[in-house]
Amino acid sequence: MSRVYLDSSASGYQARVRRLMWIVLATIGVLVLRLGQLQLIEGDELHDSSIRNFARSTKLPANRGTILDRQGRVLAINRPSFDLYVIPGRVRDIEGLLTGLRDVLQIDELDALRLRERIEEPRGMWRQRSILVSRDIDRKKVAQAEALRAQVDGISIQVRYQREYPYGEIGAHLLGYMGKPRREELEGQNRYTADSLIGRSGLERRYEELLRGEDGFERYIVDARGAKADNMPWAERALEKQAVRREPQRGMDIQLTVDAEVQRLLLNSMSRYESGAAVLMDPRNGEILGMVSKPGFDPNAWSGRLTPEAKRQVDESPYNRMFDKSVQSYFPGSVYKVVAALAALEEGILDPNQLIDSPGYYEYGNRIFHCYKRAGHGKVDLYGALAASADVYFYRLGEQLGIDKMATYAERFGFGTKPGLGINGESAGIVPTKAYHEKHTAGGFQHGLALSTAIGQGAVMVSPVQLATAFSALANGGTVYEPRVVQRVLTEEGNEVTRYDAQVRGNLNAKPEHIAMINTGLIRVVNDPNQGTGHSAAIPGVVVAGKTGTAQVREIQRGPLTENVKRFKDRDHAWFAGFAPAESPRLVVVVFLEHGGGGGKDAAPVARAILEGYHQRIEPVFSTTATYTPPKRRNYP
Repeated sequence: MSRVYLDSSASGYQARVRRLMWIVLATIGVLVLRLGQLQLIEGDELHDSSIRNFARSTKLPANRGTILDRQGRVLAINRPSFDLYVIPGRVRDIEGLLTGLRDVLQIDELDALRLRERIEEPRGMWRQRSILVSRDIDRKKVAQAEALRAQVDGISIQVRYQREYPYGEIGAHLLGYMGKPRREELEGQNRYTADSLIGRSGLERRYEELLRGEDGFERYIVDARGAKADNMPWAERALEKQAVRREPQRGMDIQLTVDAEVQRLLLNSMSRYESGAAVLMDPRNGEILGMVSKPGFDPNAWSGRLTPEAKRQVDESPYNRMFDKSVQSYFPGSVYKVVAALAALEEGILDPNQLIDSPGYYEYGNRIFHCYKRAGHGKVDLYGALAASADVYFYRLGEQLGIDKMATYAERFGFGTKPGLGINGESAGIVPTKAYHEKHTAGGFQHGLALSTAIGQGAVMVSPVQLATAFSALANGGTVYEPRVVQRVLTEEGNEVTRYDAQVRGNLNAKPEHIAMINTGLIRVVNDPNQGTGHSAAIPGVVVAGKTGTAQVREIQRGPLTENVKRFKDRDHAWFAGFAPAESPRLVVVVFLEHGGGGGKDAAPVARAILEGYHQRIEPVFSTTATYTPPKRRNYP
């Protein structure tokens, strides 16, 4: 048998061939893997990327839902708005274009020169991008622009939706306004763009998801310059498997419990005062019939049309125009005395008929607590103490009850908890306890703080909506309803999708006779011409029950202020809370006048005007003919 011997050069050659073969096989393997990755894993993404080279998409904005009052009146609606654009790449006769636009838009030479620069400046594909020339032009100018477009190239009129509030600043805080999303709101989502308008406050923000709808889109083919092309069959075939158009879905409508005319009535009744809030509620179910904060703002201006001057005026206003005072908390003063009164009755430490001496001061430890009436009220029972708002009477109750016991009953009324409307940063207020003062008060809890709490001073804070909820519970016999402003959700055709029925939040858990005793005292507050601090709210032939409050809140002044503002800041908060008719309550009214003066002198007459106005102009609720006394100052049209 013969043997073949290979020299070292031949052996080396074969080794090199084998290495080369492995390299070729490895390269082919990498190419196959990469091809598989491109086809199977990244295929869809690459396909979409290639399509983006010759296809563009434009958003078809959804029509936002309408907000209606309880009678079906439109409070917020979208209307078509027409914006005029110029597309530089399509302009053939710039002189003719500028001459025509000067006539249509009434622009001067300087503005025309600036527009020329904006048209001539873009290069390349940027010349196919639309340039906004004028926003929200009226229909007459639209017709003129359409006629001009037939003569010169490059004009585009685009339709979008503009939010409109027919009642202006009436109820503006409740409805809210629209604005562009913030940068953080745009991150990680594809529903909004930088040009979108979303609910920024009020119900517009609270019910954004229901109102906004779903935007659609339309795809179209462009040529190498980025201009829209109509005859590209290969591109049309590439788009066959993709949706080229999706219609926008309109948002839902929401119908409120509030009445637009009640809103107007509330503001008109407060016209003599610079700042405050008013709430009108149905105590039978918690429906809010009216809810306003003053001063207001124009949501039409704030929804995408705000000028620097208008914003400056709002920012510099000493009355906090954008602050919704109806859901923010303030020191309540004597309207809070119903808490101590009910707590004392329920705890069995108070005989309502017992006469208790109520001089102009009360000594507790080494401190003297004064009554607002330095001469005192003499001997008064519970009913007289409520009617005259005798501070010393309630100092004694506060001392006997203690601050934590009063807090327990205050929470039953709904104080210390957010009302649940979910708008404008609503406040839970403050129901002070020993633990609260240990944490927040310099020197910790002192037993004398219970005395201040009993008369609604110290750390106690409540909002007008909370107070309306509390007095509704007294009016209806003890049921604490969740306040509601939305009645139902509707489709565009008016079909009901969701109805929001009355929701019971809690109960006073008090004996009916004790609630009746409190209400008897509240009736005397208004109807006792000698002692009643709220007699200015009395309506002839109608039994109104209520309570006044004057909270001492003089502020330390900083910086230069006008004399009017100084006088405003020096005054106390004025409150009135009540219900009518007392024998079968239909309405609960709360009036809060920020630095408005006195509860009896200022807030009570406003409450009377609201009750009378409702009976005369909205719906008869009294068995008598109440006369409406119009305010002396400006009315809201």
